[in-house]
Amino acid sequence: MKKLNYFSKITFLLIFCFFSNQTFAQGDVSELIKSGPEDAAKLAKAYLNPFFKGLGFGMNSGWYNSAKAKNLGKFDLRIQASAAMVPSSDQSFDIRTLGLSNKTRLRNPANFSTPTAFGANNEGPELVLYDNNGTEVGSFNMPAGSGIKFVPSPQVQATIGIIKNTDVSIRYSPEIGKSEDYGTVQVLGFGIKHEITKLLMPGKTEKIIPIDIAIAAGYNQIKYNYQVAQADQVDDSNSGQDLKQRVEGKFSGYTFDAIVSKKIALFTPFFSIGYNTAKTDLGLLGNYIVRTSAPTVISPLPNSPDKFTTFTDPVKFKQDDIAGVRSSIGFSLHLAIFRLYGAYSIGEYQAYTAGIGLGIGK
Repeated sequence: MKKLNYFSKITFLLIFCFFSNQTFAQGDVSELIKSGPEDAAKLAKAYLNPFFKGLGFGMNSGWYNSAKAKNLGKFDLRIQASAAMVPSSDQSFDIRTLGLSNKTRLRNPANFSTPTAFGANNEGPELVLYDNNGTEVGSFNMPAGSGIKFVPSPQVQATIGIIKNTDVSIRYSPEIGKSEDYGTVQVLGFGIKHEITKLLMPGKTEKIIPIDIAIAAGYNQIKYNYQVAQADQVDDSNSGQDLKQRVEGKFSGYTFDAIVSKKIALFTPFFSIGYNTAKTDLGLLGNYIVRTSAPTVISPLPNSPDKFTTFTDPVKFKQDDIAGVRSSIGFSLHLAIFRLYGAYSIGEYQAYTAGIGLGIGK
C-alpha cells in the first residue's frame, strides 16, 4: 500500500505542480487581477481550457476492461494512468475573441495568439493594463505553455464482485501532498457494472454467440487546494496580514457505457460506447491587493501615493468541460494473479490508458 500511496502522490503532484506554481504564481496573479476579475477569469479559463477537458476525459477512462462481471467476493486492485491528447486547436487561443474590457489591451495588436497551458513553451504576447482615466498602470506577458501535448490522469482502483452479475469499483486517495508546496489533492470515485448477457440472450443463445455484454456507470471527483505563498504586500498598510490567498478546485465527471467483450484464453478484448461529462468548479480565493492607478503630472498632487485596490475572490467560475459520446477499445491480460490493461478512447479528446494490477478469482 505504501508503494501505491507513493505512486499516487508523485503522479498527482506532477499534474498539479504546473497548474499551481506557473499559472497562479504570486507575481503573475497580481498583474492579471489588475485588469479586473472579469478579464482575469476569461484569460484563466482560456489558458487552462485543455487542462480541464483533458483531465475530465482522462478521469472518465479506465473504469473497466471487460464486460464480464466478477463473481461474488472476487476482486482486483489496479494502478493505471490515462493520457488525454491535446489537439492542435486547443494548444493556443486568440486573445481578441475573449471579449476583454478596454482596460486590458494587447501591446501589439498584431500579436494576438498565445499558448494554452499545454501549448508551446513560448512566452505569450504582452498585455497592457489601464485605469479608468486611460493611464497605464502595469503590463504582463501571458505565460508560456508547458510544451506537453497530453494531460495525465492516474488512478488507483479496487473492484469487487457483489450480487450476481454485478461488480463495483472504488477510486480513493486521502488528502495527499503539502499545501505550501504544490497543494493537496483528494480523489474519490465510484463505479458499477452489471452484466446483461443472459437477459439479452437467454437459454442456449449465449452459447451460440459467446460474448459478454454489460452496462456500466462511473463517477470520479478530484478536489484540489493550494495555499498561495504570502508575498510582501505592495500596500505597506496591509503588510503582514494573512490575506488567505488560495486556489480551490473541484473536478468531476460521469460516464455511462455499454460494453461488449470476448474472453480468449488469457486475453480479453473489449469495445464500448457511451456518454461522458466533466465539470470544473475553480476559484482563486482570498484578498489580492494590487496597484490600480498611478499619480499623473497633471494631478494637483503629482507626488500623491499610488492607489491600491483589494480584490476578494477575484476568479471564480463553474463550467461544463466535456459532454458527448465516447467509444473505447482495449484489452485485459490475466497472468495468474497479475493483470495487464490497455485501452484507447476517442471522443472530444483522444486518450490512451495503461495499467497493471493484482486479482483474485474471476
